[in-house]
Amino acid sequence: MVLDDLECLPRSPLIVAEGSTLPAWAISSGRVKPSNAVWLLPTAEFQTAQFVARQTAAGPERLYRLLAEMAQWDAQDHGIPALTIDGSASVSETVASVEHLFGGVLTTAPKAVTPDERQQLLREMNQAVVDQVRGYYGRPWAEGDAEVVVRLFACECAGPECEVDLALTVGLASIGPVLAAGHS
Repeated sequence: MVLDDLECLPRSPLIVAEGSTLPAWAISSGRVKPSNAVWLLPTAEFQTAQFVARQTAAGPERLYRLLAEMAQWDAQDHGIPALTIDGSASVSETVASVEHLFGGVLTTAPKAVTPDERQQLLREMNQAVVDQVRGYYGRPWAEGDAEVVVRLFACECAGPECEVDLALTVGLASIGPVLAAGHS
């Protein structure tokens, strides 16, 4: 069903499908081009540090560690390009590595050029973070209030050089737009 959903999406702008629900056999079966896929695989140490920082309960930590191990095996078994995430690279460096892997696709793809197009994409990105946090707290074993969880959100001013991230609660970011002080 995930593949069917992806195939129904428009070809433009580019879409990033994220998560463990995309099956690895989609690449080896030819339904998805290997040049259009990369698995980001966290090391156990990096994953543990993320769980500690987010104060994740022990049950979900074991589940996510198992999912990461399965993703690593699937990547190897199906010849999927993979990038190991261990926390030593900055977000910008990781993005650059992914961009390098997707070089051919990115150079020929349509781009958000106008401020309105960029703002729309930034808003969608921030809303995806809101939806992920709310989805996590919607699970029966999750404890807490999603609306007070603090995450990093991108400034939606759409300035071509703006790379400001703001630590905001999910509740505040959901009523958007997210703008850094002095940005419009």
